[in-house]
Amino acid sequence: MTEETVEGAGQTLVRLEASEIPLNASLEWPIVAADGATLFDAGAVVPDAPAREFMFRHFEPHRALREPAPSVSEEDTARDGPPTLEDIGLTIGVRVGLRGTGGVGSVMYASRVIGFSTPRRNGERSLFVTQPLMTGFDPLELTLGEQVDLVALTGRGVFRFACTVDATCREPFNYAVLSAPGAIRRLRTRKFARMPTRLAAHFAPEGEPDSARRLARVSDISPYGMSLTVASPAARMGDRLQVSFQFKTDGVDVKIDAIAIVRHVGTSDPADGSAAYGLEFESLEPSQRIALKSFMAEHS
Repeated sequence: MTEETVEGAGQTLVRLEASEIPLNASLEWPIVAADGATLFDAGAVVPDAPAREFMFRHFEPHRALREPAPSVSEEDTARDGPPTLEDIGLTIGVRVGLRGTGGVGSVMYASRVIGFSTPRRNGERSLFVTQPLMTGFDPLELTLGEQVDLVALTGRGVFRFACTVDATCREPFNYAVLSAPGAIRRLRTRKFARMPTRLAAHFAPEGEPDSARRLARVSDISPYGMSLTVASPAARMGDRLQVSFQFKTDGVDVKIDAIAIVRHVGTSDPADGSAAYGLEFESLEPSQRIALKSFMAEHS
């Protein structure tokens, strides 16, 4: 394992190299994505080199070093007055959504908090964030003085706030320095729309055993269906797939295991042969559909 560590989703993760992951052999430990989502459970098998290459192409495989820390209760975070940076519970490694004036429409790009400045006399601290990225688009170029809109999901809730770009840096990698957050507010009920995402998922043809499930990536999602990128497309329109994935909303871990109908099969990517299925959920429990709407509202 490399020396690089990430603190996210309440646990410390160490990034893995491809050479550390055996093929066609039971794993001694689970492999998780940078956000803590399970890619392969302990005892599961990474079947071949293409499956491993797909995992590294679409995710950032890590190994967890310790169990998630307990979440902070709402009572512990209750404060008088508007929320502050301390109330948000923002920590290094937390993923944030960032929308800039130079972005594509209202799409939010993915970024990550990598540091804070020393507190000033008034207690304010600047944020250091990675250059915002979005699959299918060029990296978002931020402009000095530009105001950006951010959404952060932490153990204390979902918060939206504004910052000004104070500096952009190229060394040792692309990152930005943002002003202290302003106009912080906790998000509650919000509208949702079809949303790009990057969730780990597992799938197999309907009726196949769990051992036949392969790793895939949820590229976008709605409460009624999703786009699922797979390493080796074999399904046809009208086929039914068993699909499972998980996410967290309002501090609760939600796992969905459902049957989805293939409504579209995309063109294979010439780089690795992967392709996207357009899936429609055949049925979801009402509570699961509500949870999906909540998840999308938090990240919109």
